[in-house]
Amino acid sequence: MPRKRKDELPAKQERALLALLNEPSIEKASSAAGVHQRTMYRWLKQPAFESKYRKCRRDAFGQAVGLMAKYATLAVNTLAKAMADPEAPYHVKVSAATAVLRFGREGIELDDLAARIAVLEAAADEISTSKESRACLHTAA
Repeated sequence: MPRKRKDELPAKQERALLALLNEPSIEKASSAAGVHQRTMYRWLKQPAFESKYRKCRRDAFGQAVGLMAKYATLAVNTLAKAMADPEAPYHVKVSAATAVLRFGREGIELDDLAARIAVLEAAADEISTSKESRACLHTAA
């Protein structure tokens, strides 16, 4: 029998994850996965299941974001044309300008947060590595 990877879940939980990603509600996901709704809620409270579910959702969302990136330039150009169009109603120009400014600000905020998180993760890794080294030294002594 092949060994199970550390992050691998039982087949029934893997089916439940797939159902959670594809169904609009936990009730429908439970039904699609063939498990009771209470079981699904219990699994969602388990750290390993919940962590894998979040990772799967991030991966799925990442694909959507990648597709959005493909059309981002077109979207910005459309907003710019609406702002510059002398025939466009004033409210259209204001809406387009507001969207450009809002998305620009949000992009900057996300970049800042990503940089701050990277610094915190590096510090946490350094602390973890330091503790592991001390534990190894303590065990060896």
